[in-house]
Amino acid sequence: MFKRRKPLSLLENLAQFFWPSMGWMRSFHYARHRLVRVADTTHKIALGLAIGAAVSFTPLVGTHFIQAGLLAYVLRGNVFSAMIGTFVGNPWTFPFLWWAGFSFGGYLFGALGFEGASELPAEITLAAVWELIKTQPMSLFLPWMLGGYLLAGLAVLSFYFPFFFLVRTAKAARMKVRMRKADKIAHEVTGQPD
Repeated sequence: MFKRRKPLSLLENLAQFFWPSMGWMRSFHYARHRLVRVADTTHKIALGLAIGAAVSFTPLVGTHFIQAGLLAYVLRGNVFSAMIGTFVGNPWTFPFLWWAGFSFGGYLFGALGFEGASELPAEITLAAVWELIKTQPMSLFLPWMLGGYLLAGLAVLSFYFPFFFLVRTAKAARMKVRMRKADKIAHEVTGQPD
């Protein structure tokens, strides 16, 4: 019923991933309206958002939705808001999040005296990173996993409070609008002026 008449090609889907046709602001507003309408506590919604955002630090890209959903379920956060929170990790932010995770993990490997953590090349290009992945995958992946998951744990705490404030403010504004509409309808039914 709500499908496109002409399905998007693979290239068009890829373009939509990097730049939505409805625009980033409209996508953001849509997600915000959906979150405000979720029938759950502010705490659970904010916790779900924080978990989803934090999972973006981890290197397991294809599993971010699954990780966020499972963690939100286990920690009693809102699973839907966790899915929305994963959009903090997107093609524009992934390089910075992953660099932070790898750098932190590499620092910890060195501080703890473990051998085997590789250094990123001085000039990071796709070819240089691909060569590192082909020749020394574990020396790249292990520090990235360690740093990514530790930063994700810290990020839950740092993301939770701003998300809690934003969700609480948006829910309060929505409640005011609903009360005004209810008062207006009540005045129209009783015939009293506002």
